[in-house]
Amino acid sequence: MKPARKKHRYGRRLKTAFLPCLLLSFMVCIWGSMEVFVGNAANFRFSFLEAFVPLFALCLASTLIAALVIAIFRKFPYRLLVSLVFSLALVGYVQNVFLNLDLGLMEGDGVDWSLYTAHGHSNLIIWAVSLLALLTVLLLLKVKVRRAVITYGSLVLLLIQGLTFGIVSAQHLVSDASSKHETAYVLAGNEQYKVSPNGNVIVIMLDYFSNDYIDSMLKQFPDALNDLKDFTYYDNCDPTYIGTFPSVVHMLTGHEFDHTIPIEKWFSDAWNSDSAQYFYQTLADNGYEARFFDSSSSYFGIKYATPYFSNLIEQERTVRYDRLVKNMLKLSLYRYAPHALKQYVEPHSYDLTAAVTLTGNGIINSWNQNAFYNMLRLDRLQPNETDKKYFIIEFLRGTHPPYQVNEHAAWDTEATLEECAAGYMLMVSEYINQLKALDLYDDATIIITSDHGDKENSMQVLYFIKEPHVTRTEMAVNSAPISHKEFIGTVLHNIGAEYPYGQTIYDFSEDEERERTIMRNFIDTNYPAVPKYMSTADGTHTVMYAYTYEGDRKDLRKQIRRGPTEILPLTESFN
Repeated sequence: MKPARKKHRYGRRLKTAFLPCLLLSFMVCIWGSMEVFVGNAANFRFSFLEAFVPLFALCLASTLIAALVIAIFRKFPYRLLVSLVFSLALVGYVQNVFLNLDLGLMEGDGVDWSLYTAHGHSNLIIWAVSLLALLTVLLLLKVKVRRAVITYGSLVLLLIQGLTFGIVSAQHLVSDASSKHETAYVLAGNEQYKVSPNGNVIVIMLDYFSNDYIDSMLKQFPDALNDLKDFTYYDNCDPTYIGTFPSVVHMLTGHEFDHTIPIEKWFSDAWNSDSAQYFYQTLADNGYEARFFDSSSSYFGIKYATPYFSNLIEQERTVRYDRLVKNMLKLSLYRYAPHALKQYVEPHSYDLTAAVTLTGNGIINSWNQNAFYNMLRLDRLQPNETDKKYFIIEFLRGTHPPYQVNEHAAWDTEATLEECAAGYMLMVSEYINQLKALDLYDDATIIITSDHGDKENSMQVLYFIKEPHVTRTEMAVNSAPISHKEFIGTVLHNIGAEYPYGQTIYDFSEDEERERTIMRNFIDTNYPAVPKYMSTADGTHTVMYAYTYEGDRKDLRKQIRRGPTEILPLTESFN
């Protein structure tokens, strides 16, 4: 064959292969992940352009390389490869638009894939049969017909997704959610294992830890609380809010959530409220330095807390583009893959967080599982050289699913809820025993609690407290109806200060009838959608359900079954 003819045929094959290759590359490299990004911008540390530019470059490069390689082949291998690329793109598109289940929110919750086994098998069969059927039909078509179907089919799908991408991108880029920050607010952890030699108030907050989980844990591990004999266990504690947002900010500011205003406004109002200013100023007046150890910022509106926490600093961001691209591709594959294969590309929020490093941030965060315990076992807990006393908050993962720590506080992806609960109580025990070894335990106030329980049935939380100089032969149990509304007052009471904005846990007796309300964000389709925080998309939640009850957790469960006592329409949804 003459070189000119060979070149002409290669060029025609290249032209035909280009569009389906571009379609598949665009879907996997750009649209699949960037659609998630613009709807969840607050969950990412990097900006739109920081993600788009490398993904766009990868899309172009992969398109060109794939088309050039495919065009080398002739006859059947060429027809098979071009048809396969187009078929994969079309089946992936159908999977994403029509066949995916709602697998939850980007809240860090792992998916229990065992619940979807039957659906996974049926979806995989549909996916595979559709792919093979489409591939077979294409291969049986005449050359010109097949070329037209692939060319125009690719073009139509590209236009549909490209136009949608352009619209949502433009909306995002002109919104507040697109603002790029060269610096980030960070709760630095370089002194996470330092305590004061002069006095400490220590709050160990274990995420998602219900008091029901304590009961379940003790049935399997009856010795799990042996090191808490000097504590009082309040087994009737209401967290007020279900969810790290808005629970933690409410606890640390005393400012109740306002569903009638945008979330950023509430963050600002909460941290600048009279109750918050009084709390942290009173701590300072009594010689305390406040330190908060957690890796999050979006949940807390942390930039507004800069006057209060000594380890809250601004740091420069460094984007790790290798990690960014890898995890954005996982987001795409998670959407387009058949259900049975999604667990192998399941994205995790901490992977995306790791795509941006923060200079000097040595925190062992709540997503590092048993790393906190391993650091304690190295005797890292040490007194600092300071004249200050410390108010310390350690926010750890706790029994937040998935459970990946066992009763020995060792990494274990097969751990049960009870094993995970026992593992975190072992971490607490290690912290307590090291305080004892440093002779700093006796005069410390220690609170062990959770920001919230689970989101359906076990909503109350664990609450243990040891006051200064209290010793017992066994742990006390108190069933007084307390709540996290008393958090600030209780802390100030134990350092000998007053709190004019609320009560303490000591203001309630066990036989007292008290009306309490617990609230949770909810998806109620009877109410209109609202904007999502730091996003141009609609939020997931539309309302906040309020459950008002008297009594204990059993009475709360009865009220949950009856339904909310009040429905509060949201102005903005966090998720």
